[in-house]
Amino acid sequence: MSIKEVIDRFALVSGLEQEDISKWIFIIVDCIKYFESMVDVSKLPDYKYTRLVNACAVYAYYKYSLYSLISTTSKFKAGDIEITQSESISDKAHIMWQQEKIAIADIIDFDDFCFKRV
Repeated sequence: MSIKEVIDRFALVSGLEQEDISKWIFIIVDCIKYFESMVDVSKLPDYKYTRLVNACAVYAYYKYSLYSLISTTSKFKAGDIEITQSESISDKAHIMWQQEKIAIADIIDFDDFCFKRV
């Protein structure tokens, strides 16, 4: 899997600049190795390869969000009423990863649990 393709997708998903991404490059490389250990990328057709690259970038973004622990908080006050909304970046990244995991279920199965008959 091309690291450049994954970094480009990671930048798109995360909204980070290249300088910020360079600090987290080891996470992206680890995610690429993880995905490549689960599927032979060279045998995938182009449309599946592209989906896999995108999923790898989202997974790297999810891992980044867990390590960086960035949260956004917004407040609004009108008179005596104050509304505070706090949303963690890892919550959004987790939702994105769950969606990508479903989208590539035909390529990689991330569920380790199954019953088998002996």
